[in-house]
Amino acid sequence: MAESSPSPSVRRLQVTAGVTAVLALIQLVLGLLIATGIAGQLRAVHGGIGYLTTLSAVVAAVFAWQVAKLTGAKGVFFHALSLPVLMIVQIGLAEVHLEIVHIILGVLIVAGVVGLVPMAAKQAATVQAHA
Repeated sequence: MAESSPSPSVRRLQVTAGVTAVLALIQLVLGLLIATGIAGQLRAVHGGIGYLTTLSAVVAAVFAWQVAKLTGAKGVFFHALSLPVLMIVQIGLAEVHLEIVHIILGVLIVAGVVGLVPMAAKQAATVQAHA
């Protein structure tokens, strides 16, 4: 029997979670380069990608909400929703130059974003099991 493809909402969640994770990992690398003094001139790029990452996380949260309506499980939605909220706090920390707190929160955000990818995959399995 052929395996069915995940619903469009789940697929969108998986794609946006993956895009957000890639952007967050790029942020991590740029942040490390800036923090070590290797590439301080990349601050503007780091900031710009930070805005893109936040936008991608907002879109992922919207798709997570759609998937939550399909599955009834709200955990992934609240996890996805917390990420753009934390990213907005992160932007504020950067604006007021609280670099140490910004770095610590950034590492935690990367962990949360990377964790969203397997959570989205699990939701795909859950939706397929109910289909």
